[in-house]
Amino acid sequence: MIMTTMKRPIISVEGLYKTFKVAKEEIPALIDINLQIFPGEFVVILGPSGCGKSTLLNTIIGLEKPNTGHIKVHGHNIYNLDEDGKTVFRQKNFGVVHQQSNWIKSLNVLENVAFPLNAVGHKHNYSLQMAKNSLSMFAMEGYAKHKLTELSGGQQTKVAVCRALITHPPIIMADEPTGNLDTASAVSVMSQFEVLNRVYKTTIVMITHNPIYTEYATKVINMMDGQISSQDVKDLIYETSVDHKVHNLAKGLVS
Repeated sequence: MIMTTMKRPIISVEGLYKTFKVAKEEIPALIDINLQIFPGEFVVILGPSGCGKSTLLNTIIGLEKPNTGHIKVHGHNIYNLDEDGKTVFRQKNFGVVHQQSNWIKSLNVLENVAFPLNAVGHKHNYSLQMAKNSLSMFAMEGYAKHKLTELSGGQQTKVAVCRALITHPPIIMADEPTGNLDTASAVSVMSQFEVLNRVYKTTIVMITHNPIYTEYATKVINMMDGQISSQDVKDLIYETSVDHKVHNLAKGLVS
């Protein structure tokens, strides 16, 4: 079972408010968000489109500065850093899968996946080898020399996951990572996330509107209208059958 009471949070959010200005009106996006995420948790943030899930993720990783409130990651307030500092902090601590990935169009698939390692100073050949290993996890190595524009939306999502994993970050932040995937691809991504979480103790925060994915979670955070409506910590037994969960996931996706 996950025992969070003996750990310090890896992510702590207190009294978070965020608004966006539309014309002359301030539109609330996040309202008094308070949450703690502990090392090794698999957190699913669940809610309908427009409820603030993506804004919360972007605020945690330092892309959307809050109006008020505090966010700490490993005890550090990312908003105390300048832009370069935030970028370096994000590279070291997060692997991020966005709904819309920002690809470098001049690079092929392999080079795009390798880019995060190049960006932090690893040798190019090493970065390419690690990128090949990452692509092989999702049977995408055959597309290494392709341009991203030659791939389907689902294939691009799997490449985005490979890129997020390549630095072995302690935290994976995934914004609707299965939204554009067919059933088989969604199962592949979720199975890999489960291995990362259960075996390698990677902390995963996944945003979704589909409740079928809560079966993978150790904590479920429900959001509605910019607020957390409920939080549920599950007593998850690690020996729970992966095959059973994959079956339920496939059944839920095709029903």
